[in-house]
Amino acid sequence: MKLKRLKLWLAAGILALSVIPVNFAAAESESEEAAEGTTYHGTGEGKGGTIGVDVTLDANGVITNIEVVKSNETAGIGDKAMEQLTDAIIENQSIALDAVATATLSSNGFLAAVEDALSQSGAEIEEYKGEVTVEKGEDITVDTDIVVIGAGGAGMAAAAAASDAGAKVVVLEKMSAIGGNTRAGEGTYNVADPALLESTGTKTTDALEQEVEDAISVETDDEAYASLIADVAADFEAWKESGTDTLFDSPNWHALQTYTGGGEIGDLDLIRTYAEDSVDTLSWLVDDIGVQFKTDYIFMAIGGKWTRGHQIDMLAATGAEGDNGGNVYITKLKERTDANGVDIYTDAKVTKILMDENGRACGALAERSDGSTITVNASKAVILATGGFAANSEMVLEYSNGTITTPLTSCAVSSTGDGIALAEEVGASMTDLDQIQVHPLGDPHNDCGCVAEFVGNWLGAQYYMFVNKEGERFVKEDGTRYEMSMAELEQTDDQMWLIVDSSQIAGDDTRTAQIESLIADGHTVKGETLEELAEQIDVDPAVLQATVDKYNAGMESGEDEFGKAADPNATISVGPFYASLRTPTVHHTMGGVTINTNAEVIDTEGNVIPGLYAAGEVTGGIHGNNRLGGNAFSDIMTYGRIAGENAAAAE
Repeated sequence: MKLKRLKLWLAAGILALSVIPVNFAAAESESEEAAEGTTYHGTGEGKGGTIGVDVTLDANGVITNIEVVKSNETAGIGDKAMEQLTDAIIENQSIALDAVATATLSSNGFLAAVEDALSQSGAEIEEYKGEVTVEKGEDITVDTDIVVIGAGGAGMAAAAAASDAGAKVVVLEKMSAIGGNTRAGEGTYNVADPALLESTGTKTTDALEQEVEDAISVETDDEAYASLIADVAADFEAWKESGTDTLFDSPNWHALQTYTGGGEIGDLDLIRTYAEDSVDTLSWLVDDIGVQFKTDYIFMAIGGKWTRGHQIDMLAATGAEGDNGGNVYITKLKERTDANGVDIYTDAKVTKILMDENGRACGALAERSDGSTITVNASKAVILATGGFAANSEMVLEYSNGTITTPLTSCAVSSTGDGIALAEEVGASMTDLDQIQVHPLGDPHNDCGCVAEFVGNWLGAQYYMFVNKEGERFVKEDGTRYEMSMAELEQTDDQMWLIVDSSQIAGDDTRTAQIESLIADGHTVKGETLEELAEQIDVDPAVLQATVDKYNAGMESGEDEFGKAADPNATISVGPFYASLRTPTVHHTMGGVTINTNAEVIDTEGNVIPGLYAAGEVTGGIHGNNRLGGNAFSDIMTYGRIAGENAAAAE
């Protein structure tokens, strides 16, 4: 078979992202005759489980069609990779392709499935492994007002806000598709919202009120810290005087918990701005961008410390339940930037921030995987939004002083710290680079490290119970991610079982297909009784029963042995019961480029670098040594918006 050679670079994705019709029905059909040829079925293991494909060959053995018939890969990431690979395989008649860099596991599973299908045809597989070559493209130069480096959540929020303000915007993204780490997240948006707490009937408890009392009774010589405590005390007093039994919250309380939950090392000015402006940013996302949140639900994210998590309404956004809310932000922001005429270049890795003779940021130079370059001249500003460095094991090891050795990460492969080097080259200062968060709920399946779905991950942390492989509790389930992860690392195999019952799940038919899929793919196991569950997870049933009994007694009495906030509605008592194996994974890098409350980058002398802004995980100073669960999306959207608005107003 003669194979085509044409320019192609899958890792960077020059290929057009045209949508290939994908049928996600779990069909397992045998080879069937079709008018255009013969179809063969193959399977491979992706990030989300088994990928099934139907590959059609004509009479000459030419691949004419590839259809994904089974997949649980991440929307906007895994499915896009399979679309790109489908185009490339058919165009080149070769499966000797690199994985799409945004979705390595999905790509490898898809390619394995296609190879499996080809093997069913009896053809020589080597005939479908011809070399694919790359030809150099044309260098281009673009003039604009603002250039945004990075098309993840912060970058897209900045592009939307800046273009809303009338600025001409160009976005440069190194990967084959936009979205970055944001696409991989559930999308929980933490923000103080007393109205939603009231409308959902979220009640206060003595234990939660005591937590506020303890926080505002702290004495400190730090004036900024003392001022925030005083503001929370005033908010709390006003709440008590109102006589409501709704749970207390305010932007000041959100700020204080962010500061103390981060080890009291964050920048309080940045934190206050974040907590206050995230309220208006929520309205912007809903009213202007079109992101839909559930209006009848608010919860506490794992490691979130308080019930203020706003959840994406996936049913309204996509027509189906699910937990890839991050994809919704990107989709809606892309619609906004498209409408505003923003130009987005993928396969454009920025290698240099351009500076003029006066020391002002004035553009960016990017290289494409075919060897061509893009030079962007920006008359107003450069916005850096390249994400963190959780996927760069060398940086993680270096900045953690050798203490974090796991190669697992829940973050996208794009999280390699490129923006740190770019900023340092133009004199930017750095903050808290040694502060790296390890998440306790990484998925050990396929060594992906992702915080994958499990039965109950849409519930608040108060409904989880953690046990080690001996069936015993070892930490409070509503602690900080750092506390939980460090305790988890002390357990057998660095792993634990997360257990939920059906008290908050029963009757929710919208989750039935999702639950069945998670069980079928091995991400969750099910037992009609605790004894049956214990057998499924290879734990002594008597030990597990005793652990659950003690946990339930603590929830009901208000005196949990590990100090978890007691909730009589959070007992593990209603079957069927579900368990999911979890392990620590590098999840977030809290340190990065130093910024001020205008999102302007600060140099090593403490001065603003003119024309240079930064937002999102590439920055430091907000989360201290521990990002609270649910704070990331409100951070990247809020400071992305701040960066975009201020850049557009720059002269």
